[in-house]
Amino acid sequence: MGAVIDPVGPSALDPITVVGAGRVGRALGDNLAALGRRVRYAVRGDRVPPGATAVPVDGAARGAGLILLAVPFAAVGEVVPRLGLAPGQLVVDATNPFGVDTGGSPSGAAVVAAAAGDGVRVVKAFNVLGAEHMTHPALPDGHRPVLPVAGDDPAARGAVVELAAAMGFDAVDVGGLDAAALLEAAARYWGLLAFAGGRGREHVLVSHRRP
Repeated sequence: MGAVIDPVGPSALDPITVVGAGRVGRALGDNLAALGRRVRYAVRGDRVPPGATAVPVDGAARGAGLILLAVPFAAVGEVVPRLGLAPGQLVVDATNPFGVDTGGSPSGAAVVAAAAGDGVRVVKAFNVLGAEHMTHPALPDGHRPVLPVAGDDPAARGAVVELAAAMGFDAVDVGGLDAAALLEAAARYWGLLAFAGGRGREHVLVSHRRP
């Protein structure tokens, strides 16, 4: 059985299992490792980052305090059931269902939650910006990229907000997982500005207050 996160605290989340070692998984994993977190990757043998700790995809959730899902959304239905998730475990869904049928589910996060099984706590985060902003989020002027966090379990959601803030994001608690569809739309909005709007992948959204 995997670790549970009550009471929630930074040390309760270790080790963190990053599922996937593409651009997003590597960037977030590097950020977490730089904070001194114990990070391991669940990937195929030929995708293990140099010097990283690897675990098999099958049973990768066992003993983990947090599972960070960073695989293509099309792989969710195949990968998530293999992780060996236990009730009480925390899965952070960083995927986006771009161009993929969610089968009538209201969001990609709902698909992840269904695949994870009853009692697994799913939090949507890290999906609204490009991978190039994930390893070192803070901008040269000191502003931090805004990062909404959604999840039905308040303790799990709060743990991810705290972790994301430590990673350098302007983390914002936006409530339950029913907000996940809007977060996925926000990722498309970022892409609209980056590509159709010509801003490029280097642009990122921040939150300012008018004096």
